[in-house]
Amino acid sequence: MYQALYRKYRPQTLNDVSGQDTIVKIISNSIKNNKISHAYLFAGPRGTGKTSIAKIFAHMVNCENLQNNCPCGKCVSCTQINNSDIIEIDAASNNGVDEIRELRNKVNLVPSYGKYKVYIIDEVHMLTTGAFNALLKTLEEPPAHIIFILATTDPHKIPETILSRCQRLDFKKISENNIVEKLTEIAQKEQISIDQSALREIARLSDGGLRDSIGMLDQAVAYASDTITAQDIHDINGTLTPEDLKNLLELITEANLEEIFKKLDFYNDGGKNFVKLTEEIITFMRNILLYKEAPKYFKQIYSNLELYSDIALKISNNILLTYINILNNTVSEMKTTTNTKLLLELALIKMVNNQEKAKQPIKSEAKIEKTLEQPQNNIPKTVEKLEAQPVKENLVSKEKDISKNIDQPNPKTKDKQQLQKIAEIKNIRINNTLARFKKSQIPILSKKILILNDYLLDPDVSKWAAILLDGQLKAASEQNLIFVYQNERLANLFNENLVAIEATLTKVMDKPYKAIATDINDWENIKNIFNSKKKTYTYEEEQFNLADIFSPKETNEFSNFEDIIEYN
Repeated sequence: MYQALYRKYRPQTLNDVSGQDTIVKIISNSIKNNKISHAYLFAGPRGTGKTSIAKIFAHMVNCENLQNNCPCGKCVSCTQINNSDIIEIDAASNNGVDEIRELRNKVNLVPSYGKYKVYIIDEVHMLTTGAFNALLKTLEEPPAHIIFILATTDPHKIPETILSRCQRLDFKKISENNIVEKLTEIAQKEQISIDQSALREIARLSDGGLRDSIGMLDQAVAYASDTITAQDIHDINGTLTPEDLKNLLELITEANLEEIFKKLDFYNDGGKNFVKLTEEIITFMRNILLYKEAPKYFKQIYSNLELYSDIALKISNNILLTYINILNNTVSEMKTTTNTKLLLELALIKMVNNQEKAKQPIKSEAKIEKTLEQPQNNIPKTVEKLEAQPVKENLVSKEKDISKNIDQPNPKTKDKQQLQKIAEIKNIRINNTLARFKKSQIPILSKKILILNDYLLDPDVSKWAAILLDGQLKAASEQNLIFVYQNERLANLFNENLVAIEATLTKVMDKPYKAIATDINDWENIKNIFNSKKKTYTYEEEQFNLADIFSPKETNEFSNFEDIIEYN
């Protein structure tokens, strides 16, 4: 019967263990100096050697002729196939009080062959509270011949009373270099033909888990008919090659949604894993940031510089960070739903709507700012769509006529008086929201805001929907809402487009709300003052009209043109 590679090449001695040098040294010295603790906690990610080292440790403490961290393999303890002095317990299936009581009754039995009886409790975090309580006293004062080794991937789920009674050893993820070295060794012994690039991809995709990487190699052997390539690894994992990721990101920068959706359909037909695909896009964009901001470090790790050099010129740091934030939130949502393709499609639409609609690539931070802070004269068209209000129908057509006569019209200069007025609106609306604050409104309204996902495909509403979905509703009353953003720039973008934002909100809220936005740092100060009750909030009627505040100034906006657009 075929034996899986991860079982065949499981470490038999501490010298076989890869990537856990600190743990190996602690175990080796404690045995050598006869300073063995009565209880250990092995904590760390899956596939990093916790159970393997626990078994090696159990054999080492009972071996009669231990040499160089290696059990002799000849003494009675080493040669017993079913050694009754090493008891493995799976806490996932034996997690009740009765099982632990039975264990507690047996600990007084002396070892059959060696000096110690070793209890290895795997996935110990799965024990119930009652089981932990039943184990507590035995764990604190076991008989002299008993050693407990508790292994877990989630140490934060273990009670402090248990943690404090164990010597804790934290296992780390195995480095990519160590994984490649181990896989190369296995490939040579098994006579497996595999490219170095494929080994690197396995090491990267396994995310520090050596067992996962060996399992992936085993799967690749079954899949490939000849030499295993990087493409084979991506095929069996449902991921994309770096070249495919680059092409996809270029389509995003070009705002080519039609081709993007065609690619997603193609990936879906090919059985791609959209959770892994999204994580791969995030990693690729992170690499672009490294290429731009830490080139020396990047060159030490990656050799394919040409892959990143072109795309790095087409996309700014701000947009990359925005993309990564959107996709990180999407990955979290994907883990709670089955329709992962839909979530990725919505995320890509949001990403496209966060940049310039023109086909020309973005080459500097200045262009990103122009894209995100679009002039207010886009608002009337959006408001017309949402509120069915009579607006200046000649506005859009005349703007188009003007744009034909010039190459690049200067963006609207922000009026200082308008900025001061926005600050005044912000203060009044924050005050009014907190004066009539209702915590119960937040979860109800937050669910309604999610309806905006349905409007991301509407070209007239998508921008405002995307802005609202990027923020978080933090405070609400019957009439007012406060949205919080990660940076001041996005909060200002919200406040400078209040007319369109409120019209969009009315679309999903069933009634109009007065909204305002602030950044996370400002919100923390506001929240602290509110919670400390140092300030009294009194509701104040608004004495301003948003339509008047956000109307463009004729002389400032079009002083260089022959035709002056009339604003009613």
